Amino acid sequence: MSNHTELVFIINDPVVGLGLLRTARFGGYKVNVIARKGCRWLRWTAACQQFFEVDESRIEQELLSVLRERGFDEPGYTCLAAGDIATQALIKISSALRAGTQHAMDAEARLSIGNKADFSKICNKLNVPTPTTWIVDKKQALLDLLADKNFLFPVIVKAVNMSGSIGIRNADNSAELHEIVVWVINDFMEFITGYDVGFSLIAENGQIRSGYTQKRAKGGDTFPRHNALLEYSQLLCESMNYSGPANIDARIDADGNIYVIECNARFWVTSPLSYLLGIDLIAEGHTRSKAGTDVMHHHDNTF
Repeated sequence: MSNHTELVFIINDPVVGLGLLRTARFGGYKVNVIARKGCRWLRWTAACQQFFEVDESRIEQELLSVLRERGFDEPGYTCLAAGDIATQALIKISSALRAGTQHAMDAEARLSIGNKADFSKICNKLNVPTPTTWIVDKKQALLDLLADKNFLFPVIVKAVNMSGSIGIRNADNSAELHEIVVWVINDFMEFITGYDVGFSLIAENGQIRSGYTQKRAKGGDTFPRHNALLEYSQLLCESMNYSGPANIDARIDADGNIYVIECNARFWVTSPLSYLLGIDLIAEGHTRSKAGTDVMHHHDNTF
């Protein structure tokens, strides 16, 4: 994709949006931004050339009209989304757009892979290693779970449809679990000692085009090659015929065993770090990107 292409970022998550705007700055792009109210500070990022603020409900329900009102639904524009609501909205209207867009898939399939509970079921069906997961959607289910002799503490509690670290709590006993689980729908992931890695990727029609493993530590980020995580990520993408950007979170224990935990089916906060590996995610994620079926597995063990 040419750096002269007019970009439009639709942003409902300002933190992910900031990451994408920083990625654009590294790539030399200038961006037109449509953001939900409360994100005006993004106006002052270096890559932003025009900024428009709208109600989040319009992004979710009337995105096609919003783009046309501002003249962005034309062949000379390319639309990318930052955040779950914006990504889902863009996918839903992608077939009706005259403008280009990021790789798009079936909207319902994307919701399945992005839901923590559904993702656990997908992993189990494909024999992809994942932490033991319990779903609680009503009080009786919680009581049944606590009575199950196979249910052990500690556990990690997270709402199935929240992103990032929102709402994550640890529970070491039944009293703490009762306190945490009041009315939201949560999933429970068995606690695993070890370290976190993420596999960030761009896929098209179930095939990973480009990806890299990212390991975070106090001293900085490294990008080690991890063939097993690449294979599991490819298997998941194929099973859903996944298209678009995604970040797959995993944990590796002290013995080197890997556990795939969740898939953030969108652009991610640390996307600017891709430039340390020479990857232009904006170009990779566009529907008019160069053709090719070979997976580019980028890696570099240095900081």
